[in-house]
Amino acid sequence: MKRTTVVRIFWAGAAVCVVASVLFFMGIIPLPVCAALLIVAFPVTVLSLFFCWMAGEFGGDIPFIGY
Repeated sequence: MKRTTVVRIFWAGAAVCVVASVLFFMGIIPLPVCAALLIVAFPVTVLSLFFCWMAGEFGGDIPFIGY
């Protein structure tokens, strides 16, 4: 993936995490909904941050992250 694509995925995942947390603390959504959103969005955010650090500007490949 290109770096710009990965950065967009990172910011989208981070936004979902922040919005879900804020809505929960404001009492708009219940805990199970917040947890479901965080369970999906947090790993995507962390992986895309790592890919952002490893991805090149012009390459179309996904870097190897090891085991």
